[in-house]
Amino acid sequence: MVTSLKADALMTAERREDKYLVPVSQARALAAVLDRHLDSHRHRGEGANTLPAAHHYVTTIYFDTQSRALYRAATSHAENHIKLRAKEYYDVHTDLAETATDARQLVRFQPILWLELKHRDQAFTGKRRIGIPKQDVPAFFAEGRVTTEMVDIQTESYGRDARAVLDAVAELCARCAEPMRADCLVNYRRTAWQDEAGELRVTIDTGLAFYAPPVDLWSRSWALVRPTLGPAVASEQRRVLEIKSRAALPGWLVEALDANQIRSAPFSKFEAASAAVHG
Repeated sequence: MVTSLKADALMTAERREDKYLVPVSQARALAAVLDRHLDSHRHRGEGANTLPAAHHYVTTIYFDTQSRALYRAATSHAENHIKLRAKEYYDVHTDLAETATDARQLVRFQPILWLELKHRDQAFTGKRRIGIPKQDVPAFFAEGRVTTEMVDIQTESYGRDARAVLDAVAELCARCAEPMRADCLVNYRRTAWQDEAGELRVTIDTGLAFYAPPVDLWSRSWALVRPTLGPAVASEQRRVLEIKSRAALPGWLVEALDANQIRSAPFSKFEAASAAVHG
């Protein structure tokens, strides 16, 4: 029996990843099919929210150098390149709107950023994922500083290798010719489905909006919720569909994609956000 955490870990291993830009009507039709064949999935990391009936959101911070070396590598269509990003998950409980006396009562979040070093090798991707308390991120990048709390967060996933994983990511960042810094942000609502074995994961992201990093990015004690990020520099009205698989796609999914005329299309949140922020 594969546990949910083990299945999540499998999906961060080498896998095929296909992306689609989907109009609203096709996305809704596909979501109905996914509901019939797969279980809904949500973030289960340290401090994850277990309350029901929430809308799940993600704010992703993308990192780059001052000369935008990672952006230039990604847009050069090189078959092999990396992306460095950090995700903060939060939930909005609209059912509490009538009783809440403060907007913060509607939001549940964890003050941990999930840093992902993602690499692409042709059509296959893989990533190494670590959790870092938000206030520790600047020192981690600037000095490679690793705290006991950071090691504890990784232990569930990496066991005795937790410290080695942190050191490896810090070393990679230190080898860059220029220091890494927050380059751009993307906020969106996410709906996800995943099979029990960790072989197939499907996500639909809605309401993508792109932002420049806010001045209080590392000092704030609250979540990176959309109303606090300042004005969006651009947005994407279509849904972003991503299918991550470690085996051939099941027949029912192939049929659903064909029936709704959904065709893969190259799209990168990082490239779209960075281009929007920098012009």
